[in-house]
Amino acid sequence: MKNLQVLLLVTSIFVMLLSCKDDSKSTHSKLPHPLQKEIDTLDKKLTKISQETLIPGFAANILQGDEVIYSKGFGYSDIANQHKFSPQTINIIASISKTFIGVAIMKLVEDGKLKLDDPINDYLPFEIWNPHFPETVITIKHLVTHTSSLNGDFDDGEKRPSQLVEQSRYSKDEMPKQLAEDIYYWDGTALPLEKYIEEIFKPNGKWYAKSNFSNFKPGKKYEYSNEGSNLAGLIVERVSGMSFSAFTQKHIFQPLNMTNSYWEYQDLDSTISKLYIQYEKEYPSKVFEFPRAIDSGQPCGDLKSNGDDLTKYLVETMNGFNGKGKILNSKSYQTLLNPQLSRTKFEGDDPSALNDDYDVGVFWAISKPGLRLHKGGSIGVYSLLYFNPKNDIGMVSYCNLAHPDFGKIVNTIRNFEKKLSKKPAADND
Repeated sequence: MKNLQVLLLVTSIFVMLLSCKDDSKSTHSKLPHPLQKEIDTLDKKLTKISQETLIPGFAANILQGDEVIYSKGFGYSDIANQHKFSPQTINIIASISKTFIGVAIMKLVEDGKLKLDDPINDYLPFEIWNPHFPETVITIKHLVTHTSSLNGDFDDGEKRPSQLVEQSRYSKDEMPKQLAEDIYYWDGTALPLEKYIEEIFKPNGKWYAKSNFSNFKPGKKYEYSNEGSNLAGLIVERVSGMSFSAFTQKHIFQPLNMTNSYWEYQDLDSTISKLYIQYEKEYPSKVFEFPRAIDSGQPCGDLKSNGDDLTKYLVETMNGFNGKGKILNSKSYQTLLNPQLSRTKFEGDDPSALNDDYDVGVFWAISKPGLRLHKGGSIGVYSLLYFNPKNDIGMVSYCNLAHPDFGKIVNTIRNFEKKLSKKPAADND
């Protein structure tokens, strides 16, 4: 569990930072001169970051309306084999995965299969109650707005309920002690989603404890929860009669032609990036390749996708916000992407554009200035997806090392977006 806490600490650094050479090509050759100048400046800044950062590889896609105005990769997806990182490089996207749970839930709402105010126990084969408040019903809305009081940071013991799908490329002699400990921690046994949830939240479950539940009444307070998100994914499975993977494939990936998005490693080829990890205390200027693992709680953060697919998804989401979506109707998109809670549920009042703890729709974060977004962070990834409804500009960026320099990448793109939004309308035609 100590290793997971270290990862969470690194993720918190990333959140604070958010207030080499490559052979891929930018997509801006036909744009008007004023915009061309801004994009060329952006490209130079991102190139400079790629040359100076420890992050092996990253990609950035920026769109304005339906048009991709910038799409480029930097660095390497595989250092040992010198594979270049591009917007076609598949990588784990971590918690951006949760937005797909949101779409899946709203699809079931739209089809009349469930309601957000329904109790979760209406759809589960076992009952879940917060033992601190056993008289309070937990609803689906509580799950999708992170107000369920289901603690996302339970102590899962000596090993995670996950398992490696490949061996480390390092021999015992060249492997850092901390890397060996992390690999050991992740090399457990992955469980089916239903069994995993049962072991955490059902009394007498392997990992059940009162500490798995926060000490506030369900619905009273916003508190981000991975396991609450996984439980929402399980409800999708129970209601639809399909695996979460199959449901998203049928209702999201196929309609949007997202041909490079998968939940399982077995469906992927060599275009997926390697995962990298840093041990700054012992090796401040070196990264190590981390073997891939299957996690039990896939819906909350285990989707593998690439910049091109996520751009299609972002275009659909922006169109949906504007009443022109394909996979959900206008009413569903308004619920998905607009605030579902009062400000009294939140602590603090951070006004920064990329603060994802200010407000929430259905698994979509909403910052004070109104950006719709979601971040992700885990071993081998930092990721961000957002769009600004005020200027119809969106971005997707991700990298293969959870490193604070990702904040520089994001801030550079955000500054570009702000400059672009100030351009006269004629410049953006």
